[in-house]
Amino acid sequence: MTGDTHTTARSGAGGDSLVFRHADRVVRLIGALYQRPRWGDRPRELDETDGRWGRLRVRAERQGRQGLPMLNLIRPAGPPGILRAVAGLLGEAQPNGVRHAYVKPSGAGATSPGGARAEPLAVRDVPVIRRLLLDARYELINSPRVRGSQPKFPLFSLVVFLMNNRRKSEEPNLEVALLRDLQELGLYWRFRNITKAVNKEIGEDTLRWKLLVVLVQAVTWLLFRASVTGRIPLLSGRYRWFLRQPHLAPEMSGTFTRFATRLTDGEWQKEAPEYVARLLVNTFLEDLRRSYRLRPWQIFRRRRMTYPVLLLDDITMTNGGYSLLRLINDVRNQVGAFDPLLVVSSSPAAPPSGATDITERGGYTTSNAYIGYRVWQNELLRDRRARRPTTWYLPLWVPGTPSDSEKDEVRQRLESFQRYVVDRRDSRPALLASRWLRLGTVVVVLAGLIAGTLTWRNAHCNAWDFDLHNTGTECIGVSDGSYDLFQPSDPTIRAVEQTVYQQNQQAATEHEQNSQRPYITLVDVQAVTSSNGTADGLTAERESLEGVAVAQWRQLSKSGTSDPIVRVLVGNAGRNMLQGTAVAQQLSAMAAKDSSLVGVVGLDMSSQPTVNTINALAEAGLPMVAATLTADDLATSNPMYFQVAPQDIREAAVAAAFADQQQRQQPGTARTVRVYYSDDASDTYSNNLRDDVLKAFQAKGFATSAVAFTPSGFAGGPTAHQADGDPLAGNAHAAGQDTCSQSGYVYFTGRGVPDYGDFLDGATQCESHAVFIGGDDVSRYVANSALREQYRGLPYYYMSLDPAPTNGMQGPERDFYADLGGLFGFERNQQQSRSLDGHAALSYDSALVMITATEYLRQGNTNLPVSAGNVWREITDIHTPHTDAQGDNNFIEGVTGAIDYGGDITRHVPMDKTMAVLQVSNGEVQPNLVGFCGDDTGERQSPWCPSGS
Repeated sequence: MTGDTHTTARSGAGGDSLVFRHADRVVRLIGALYQRPRWGDRPRELDETDGRWGRLRVRAERQGRQGLPMLNLIRPAGPPGILRAVAGLLGEAQPNGVRHAYVKPSGAGATSPGGARAEPLAVRDVPVIRRLLLDARYELINSPRVRGSQPKFPLFSLVVFLMNNRRKSEEPNLEVALLRDLQELGLYWRFRNITKAVNKEIGEDTLRWKLLVVLVQAVTWLLFRASVTGRIPLLSGRYRWFLRQPHLAPEMSGTFTRFATRLTDGEWQKEAPEYVARLLVNTFLEDLRRSYRLRPWQIFRRRRMTYPVLLLDDITMTNGGYSLLRLINDVRNQVGAFDPLLVVSSSPAAPPSGATDITERGGYTTSNAYIGYRVWQNELLRDRRARRPTTWYLPLWVPGTPSDSEKDEVRQRLESFQRYVVDRRDSRPALLASRWLRLGTVVVVLAGLIAGTLTWRNAHCNAWDFDLHNTGTECIGVSDGSYDLFQPSDPTIRAVEQTVYQQNQQAATEHEQNSQRPYITLVDVQAVTSSNGTADGLTAERESLEGVAVAQWRQLSKSGTSDPIVRVLVGNAGRNMLQGTAVAQQLSAMAAKDSSLVGVVGLDMSSQPTVNTINALAEAGLPMVAATLTADDLATSNPMYFQVAPQDIREAAVAAAFADQQQRQQPGTARTVRVYYSDDASDTYSNNLRDDVLKAFQAKGFATSAVAFTPSGFAGGPTAHQADGDPLAGNAHAAGQDTCSQSGYVYFTGRGVPDYGDFLDGATQCESHAVFIGGDDVSRYVANSALREQYRGLPYYYMSLDPAPTNGMQGPERDFYADLGGLFGFERNQQQSRSLDGHAALSYDSALVMITATEYLRQGNTNLPVSAGNVWREITDIHTPHTDAQGDNNFIEGVTGAIDYGGDITRHVPMDKTMAVLQVSNGEVQPNLVGFCGDDTGERQSPWCPSGS
């Protein structure tokens, strides 16, 4: 009790009961002992300052000194009713009442003979002990004015329930009957009653709900049967505790139900009464231990700041009071665990088991109660180790009735104290033990988890997908279409991705139902982060995905055992393919876990980052079929790489032949050509096409020159590349202004987006009269109608890998565009932005190469397993038999022309692939082709086309 702890004498019998010599010291000692330390339950001592009881001090000593004494007020001639008065004080304690139980045993009960030592308990004594503990439980639960949750006594209540349970004559098997009784105490019986009510309400026509109810009941029954064994940690709960406590040798029972049968009425009488009583006491104390133990999940529960007080009044040898004290002492000695129970007893004589020891301790009276407590505490560790029968006793002798003058003095001392009062600070737990810290910790942990989760999700593009990674400016990785990888996106793009996602679901279902069909995964890897920051800048990439989706859709409509089922993944290699290597490494890890991943299609931009991506994919053992890549070296530098588009050398030859034919018809145009190219050395496409164009035009007798420019977003520097002697015009806009001095041909080999628009802007300012020809990448610029219509006064030609669909389409081309329009209705809209370069068709053909190679694995009598390596091998078999006229014709009639790899394992580009020349005039693409080369039928072949591949 703190220095602010007070009590007062009361009028009437209760008040007079406290009027004895040094009564204030007794009530102060009780007040000090019931107060719980602000942190833990550590050993403590009381300090006396200036003759007054001071604050509690926590001793940093051994754990063995921890514990609360049993304070025995021995009053041979003292006033009765001391504890009833103390109970009144405890009930009115401030700031809250103290949880206490006032128990006054009746005279009937135990009949142990008197003497210095108590005799062992008899069977008839056990019910008396049980009754005292039941009264104590009731009083502790119903203490008035006490804040906080009520203590629960599940262990003690279970023992009482078992001891009152008697086997009926019609129940031959006690264990089975006991199990049924235990079920009524647990969740199983509640669920059983609920399920009965549900069955009654839901009617006869809801079989599935009844099955669910039966399932819940069955699971609950199984959990109960498992827990009642007492062998399963956590699940067995209180049942497990009984098999681990030291009384009645639970080991020889094995399971809780067998142990419980020994406690039923008619059976416990066969056990040693001493240990049955000890079990009762230990369960009572263990329930208090648990109620004062804060578990991690009890974050809202207040820490109890006062210990419960058990007041045993007028105990004697014949009413069980002495026996209960002895049992508490023995259980504490045996168990060794701290229990938060302050026991205060009052009796006319000393407890039998402690009479001798009281004499040895000097017989402390109320006048030196503090010294008695200090001596008891100092000797506690030694007494516990010796298992003394009086270890926990602290006897204090109450003097006889004082004289009138002494009564007045006692009353005067008590009147200065109104009631038990605990400092506001001492009534609160330490910060480390407060529920606010627990709540704060939970909040911080939850906030950390939420922040960590959000951080993780942000790192994965705000999606629950390990295959996506946020670089800070763009989302890189692989998606099955459920996530919008295009950056930025629009409803049209999202519709394409959703179509792919839905078809992936259908493919998975089809694979489950027809497992004999090959199942392959193709990854369409492109730079789906727009280089100009608009969704229109991704038109070509969107169409590329559409073409792959058409190939997937067609396979879903087939049913042959050799027709592959296709799953499509979308891969974003970042702006300008700069993150392609990271995506390739990711696909390598995916392929190691998923054998259905057989290859990559699409790819984007003939540049050094793309070359690095190709090399990384090859190292992963994944074959590739590019749709629009044209750089010459790609088809010869890596054996895992194939393409369906013609090479730059083919494009340059067609462009030179077209310019030669046109110049001959219009002699006024100078027979010169100036090539404008990017000085970015990593742009393989621009530099390779520049070299091919210069050679092709020189072969046709044109005077050639070249000018470099710095592309948008590139500052030049160590990686800049200019051919020897070539001037640097500046940026693309300055390069366009440079064309003003040209009267012949101008060939642009830079990127269509965003540089070609700047190039045209510079040219229009001086009304250039040169003839403009753009490389195939200009089709990306043409696809954006808003950009294309900005420069209506400047007509230009551009090379196309495959022209846009026309009314005269036939064969595979007509069928493909019919399916494309059927799958994506917006493609029928002529106002829709289109690449006008057949990106959808080229991507379809690249996917078709992979699909056809997979089909070849099932030709004839062979049934080779589907793998990336086997599919790669079969790609080289796609060709026309040139040596054996009777052999199988394995070339592909693609949408963009015949795909024939010539039967040469070193050739990875189709022979004589189509190439077209288109014109943009007045901001619109002219419907008629200016030139077309490579059509096998020869119906659209321009007469000036170069011969050969």
